[in-house]
Amino acid sequence: MFRLTVSSLFLVVFTFASLGRAQQPASAAGTAPAASPFVQPAAVPAPGPSQVVVFLHEALELLQKKDIDGALDKVNAAIKLDPNNPDGYGLRGGIYAEKKIWDKSEQDYNAILKLDPKNVQAKFNLAEIAFMQKKYDAARPGFVALQQDSNWGDLSTYKVFLCDLWGGHNDVAAKELAAFEKVGSGASYYFAEAAWYLYQKKPEDARGWLVSAVNIYSPAKFKMYSASLFDLGYLPLPPQQKS
Repeated sequence: MFRLTVSSLFLVVFTFASLGRAQQPASAAGTAPAASPFVQPAAVPAPGPSQVVVFLHEALELLQKKDIDGALDKVNAAIKLDPNNPDGYGLRGGIYAEKKIWDKSEQDYNAILKLDPKNVQAKFNLAEIAFMQKKYDAARPGFVALQQDSNWGDLSTYKVFLCDLWGGHNDVAAKELAAFEKVGSGASYYFAEAAWYLYQKKPEDARGWLVSAVNIYSPAKFKMYSASLFDLGYLPLPPQQKS
């Protein structure tokens, strides 16, 4: 089963969350993908838009077989057939991120925004590309712009905190952490606390916050918020200290 890196999983899954119909790639834990409407009943797919859907579905299957280049070929074929379909750019942007070809990944998410200027997932992913390269000051404005979004606000606020914490703005990060503590709820609260203690090299203190989070939130949501901690090497945690 193909295992995307955590950050690339972020990019691919978030893009396909906007589609509302695409098959999800295998998670970082290696779970099997759900059945997808991408599967066509005809033995030979009809030409036109349905062929685009088939190509994208086949690309996802190739990703799960670790054939990244084969998947890229399928996505390129889909985009060639329908250059105005944002789905192809979304998947290809995630593949380029997996290959760490950042400039091409960025081009694909910008292509989505040309087709759909209000696409929040693409905006988030553009900020995430900078974040994955540890360009925290460059990533921060993109996350700030999404803080008021009804679906992405909490996650974006958490990412702003991480940009400040890991970008060396500890005084700003401390104030943001205090704001999380004042509210005392939301996934950002638990993961910001964990990130703070991990940054302070106090894994046992971080462990308690992560244990609470894993008991409160779904595995999918836990992965969304913990992805950056994996990517930066803070997770998995070392073995628990014996008392």
